Amino acid sequence: MRAEAFAVAVLLCLTGQAAAAAPPQRIMSLKVCTDELLLDLVPPSRIASVTFLSREKASLRQWPQGANIPVNHNTAEEILQTHPDLILTDPFIAPSLRPLLAKTGAKVVEVPPAENFEQIRATVRLVAKEVGEEARGEALIARMDAKLADLAAHRPHHTLSVAEWGGGGQVPGRGGLFDAILTAAGARNVEQGSFGYYDVESLIAANPDALIYGDTYDGTTSLRADQDLHPALMQRYAGRRISYSPLYGCGVPQSADVAKQLQDALRKVSQ
Repeated sequence: MRAEAFAVAVLLCLTGQAAAAAPPQRIMSLKVCTDELLLDLVPPSRIASVTFLSREKASLRQWPQGANIPVNHNTAEEILQTHPDLILTDPFIAPSLRPLLAKTGAKVVEVPPAENFEQIRATVRLVAKEVGEEARGEALIARMDAKLADLAAHRPHHTLSVAEWGGGGQVPGRGGLFDAILTAAGARNVEQGSFGYYDVESLIAANPDALIYGDTYDGTTSLRADQDLHPALMQRYAGRRISYSPLYGCGVPQSADVAKQLQDALRKVSQ
């Protein structure tokens, strides 16, 4: 009897270890940046829901599989109804949600924002480990690093200065993701602080070689869009206005593809 009891105990222990090692099967993402990492790393069958932004045109260009995955709006009711076994979010959770997340029984992983390529490597590895797809994560990083090496090998001989424009006058500067992408592309940010606020006159005075526009909400009517059509800018920067895909400002491996997109476009400007 003792031998039988010991065998049962060993079997239960091994079963428990196997269950603990099993990757999560109902993963819920509460932020668009964790949506993007999740869609890169696991099949749709293991995703319980992603945010509603995954259904927007800009997202579907890169992650078409998001069209067939349930979406959430980051509400308490949706979290309770979904019964996830893993919740991906960022450190900026609404304080009222924290106690609820703790009561779901799901593991909650707060993924920090990535503002440069080294941080992108770290966040990919973090999420890949949590979802049980470390090999897939390393493959994404290897592809990104190969793209960065190619960008470095084809840096333009003449470094152009650029401003990201079209955000209501706020121009991102040094230390952020846009600057990291721009540096990888071989260009220089006209704003050398962390960010600057420019009206049309001060933008012209800064005299960047090119203006870069994010196309995430391209075609959306807004007062911000109106300033882009200022006659002084239209005339001065004819042929030097570049549209790119900023991926909602998320630091993901595709940021290297964005840098390649900018490098190719800036090469045409310098010709």
